[in-house]
Amino acid sequence: MVPAPNPTVLLLLAGPSGVGKSTLCDRLVAEMPGFERVVTATTRPPRPNEVDGRDYHFLSRAEFDRRVAAGDFLEWAWVHKDDRYGTLRSAVLDRLPVTNLVANLDVQGVRSVRAAAQSIPLLRNHLVTVFVAPDSLEVLRERLQGRGLVNAAELARRLASAEVEIGERNTYDFVIHSGTKEQDFRALLAFWDQARRKLG
Repeated sequence: MVPAPNPTVLLLLAGPSGVGKSTLCDRLVAEMPGFERVVTATTRPPRPNEVDGRDYHFLSRAEFDRRVAAGDFLEWAWVHKDDRYGTLRSAVLDRLPVTNLVANLDVQGVRSVRAAAQSIPLLRNHLVTVFVAPDSLEVLRERLQGRGLVNAAELARRLASAEVEIGERNTYDFVIHSGTKEQDFRALLAFWDQARRKLG
């Protein structure tokens, strides 16, 4: 593999559910050469259109347990009580020397990767964190309701989580104050450029 022009960047995007992080990640990979999405792992079964190794690394619960015990994860967490999600060290550390990476994590995941970076120079020297913040909780409520996928109890849970997450926004390298999809993407590109110059 030919190394990417230095420096490569690991962009971690976090923010409340429904704020558009996945859309930003997908567009960055689709439109910017030299970017890959970090493929995370999960214990939930694949959906009909999902492919192992492309959408997620689908692991059995026993395999996930084994890999947690072996220290193979940079971060992992229980999500919605039933399933676990995590970022394998190999998914980041094997690719970061040769390409830019972007990942959509929750705030707990970002905290864990930051902690791991303290003892992993490759991570410490290439990590950039971006928080995507909604204009307000009311705007976020409208976005989540517009999806039509959450009941009242789930909506309340997500909004309560969002309030806690938004409280951490000032601990990130950059904050996108979410507007239109185009405005958010332009802001992300500008932050990436700033980060590259700083790391270079």
